[in-house]
Amino acid sequence: MIFKELIIQNFGIYKGKHSVDLEVTPDKPVVLFGALNGGGKTTFLDAIQLVLYGKYAKCSNRANQAYGSFLASCKNRFASAEEESTLSLAFFHHSDNAIRRFDIERSWQVKGLEAKDKVKVYCDFQYDEHLSQYWDEFVNEFIPQNLSDLFLFDGEKIENLAHPQRSSELVRTGIESLLGLDLLSQLQIDLANLDKKRRVSNVDQSVLAKVEACEEELGQHNVVLSDLKKDIAELEQQGSDTNIAINKARQAVRNAGAHLIEQRDELKFELGAVETKLKLNKAEQVKLAAGVGPLALVKDLIEQTKQQIKLETAAKEAKLLDQAITAYDQQILNTLKASSVSELALSQVEKTMAKMSAQRQQLANVECYLNTDLSIFNGLEERIADEDKQKQKLKREEQHLLEKQALLQKQLEAIPAYDKVQHLLADLAEQEATFKNLQVRLKQKQQSLEQAQARGAVLSQRYTNLLAQQNKDTFEQKRIVEVGQHIKKLKTTMTGFAEQLISENIERLQSLVKEKFDALGRKSQLISDLTICPASFTITLYDVTGAALEPAKLSAGERQLLAIAILWGLAEASGKELPTVIDTPLGRLDGKHRSNLINNYFPKAGSQVILLSTDEEIIGNYYQQLKPYVCREYQISYNEQDKTSNFNPGYF
Repeated sequence: MIFKELIIQNFGIYKGKHSVDLEVTPDKPVVLFGALNGGGKTTFLDAIQLVLYGKYAKCSNRANQAYGSFLASCKNRFASAEEESTLSLAFFHHSDNAIRRFDIERSWQVKGLEAKDKVKVYCDFQYDEHLSQYWDEFVNEFIPQNLSDLFLFDGEKIENLAHPQRSSELVRTGIESLLGLDLLSQLQIDLANLDKKRRVSNVDQSVLAKVEACEEELGQHNVVLSDLKKDIAELEQQGSDTNIAINKARQAVRNAGAHLIEQRDELKFELGAVETKLKLNKAEQVKLAAGVGPLALVKDLIEQTKQQIKLETAAKEAKLLDQAITAYDQQILNTLKASSVSELALSQVEKTMAKMSAQRQQLANVECYLNTDLSIFNGLEERIADEDKQKQKLKREEQHLLEKQALLQKQLEAIPAYDKVQHLLADLAEQEATFKNLQVRLKQKQQSLEQAQARGAVLSQRYTNLLAQQNKDTFEQKRIVEVGQHIKKLKTTMTGFAEQLISENIERLQSLVKEKFDALGRKSQLISDLTICPASFTITLYDVTGAALEPAKLSAGERQLLAIAILWGLAEASGKELPTVIDTPLGRLDGKHRSNLINNYFPKAGSQVILLSTDEEIIGNYYQQLKPYVCREYQISYNEQDKTSNFNPGYF
């Protein structure tokens, strides 16, 4: 199936008639649309959903509106009252061993606050009355409505499908639709109704009133069950939307730096501690400066002082020795004279003694002004070295503290004033409170549903017991019993058949989803294995160690890729060649994930891929990577003068 053309007239932001050619070629399957937020991308996706599925369409802004009111609200507000709103989709589909063209036109006229649509279907340009009258039933032959989420989806909301509950529901729906198990389920319901009808036909008139009363109670109870399921579905959707809003609000808070406000007091306290340490460090350095440290600056003077002390010590010793030695020298001379020593020898001795005496006199005459001992310098060098080490340590500590002080001051400067980000924090708090309230309400509704289902089982058993009160031993009664037994066996057989069918196909789906995730993910070893439970359809991920990996531990981008892998795997398993339409295709993915999606998913997602991108998604290198696969490209831009968005050839 390939879309050929979409015509939009007076729908949403599109005033007047707008036609878009969507045809592609096998080697270029992509049609690329670019538009700013609010330009008309989501309206384009809604138009395709609405023209195909009518009142069953999953349009973005319908919520709980009645279908007639929703149609009326979809009409362009600048179009005149008498103008119709029209959506027309042309596509090619393989039917009866031939490729045929189908044109579906859905139009409506607004009267008051309501509108009623008309559907016309043309096959090979010939009006087909039967298809037109029963299109809501026939559309499932082209794109089954319960599989539409696999092919028509919003990229921004896709991350929520990675949640275990949502993903299991998606897999269950996909598996049942792909294998035709929804038909088996309906057949079981029909068989149960048939059994009840045959039993009722043989009920004694005395219990007929009780049976009818029980049937009425069962009918009312089924309405309650239906309402509860509808409420749960709406709450889950609101929870999903609110979760997206929370993620956006958190990102806005983070971008503005508001998430740091709670750290302000802690940072101030830490900064004060650092400044105190700096003061203590400075005091220690001053204390060291008052010690022996400065003496290291006058090492030459200290050495001169040591030499002077040694000289003064020698002078004092010379003064003390000079008198004793002079007397001793005189005694020696007298002895030598008495011994009749020669005059020459005596002269030589006298000269030597005079010379030595002169030397002692010279040393004794040295000026002594220090009058101290060398012991005052004992241990001085060791103390200077030790205090130098302490000084260097204090300097390093001071440098570290100054760097830390500068960092803390910078962090404090980056924290915005509370009044400037108060609205962002308030919005986040409001969204989180709303989400919490929705979760509480959802839990209450689920508990109510469980109670209602339990009561339904009781009512069904009571109804069965009333039917069993008829004990006439007639052929018809025996026949009814036999039919009932056959129906019970048939239902058991169908249940077993369904379980076997699921078990045989689940492995292929596991393999496909794992293969697609590996193709999309940038961490090739993030997930080593993936399993799908045949009973609950819950997806379990395993890391490289073989341990189960919670989806919550994946990043937002990785959860989005997992959801896309699930959709892609289911779509490929369906074997249906259907168009894939993606609004906001890249969401909050990072650069590497975007490249993988552009290169590995978009060109292979289907025989026709329609992408509705903003100006912050498929741009620059991403656009160049996708360009070889693009068959057509359009820019959706709003014309303020004409009050409408238009489809213009070319991209941003």
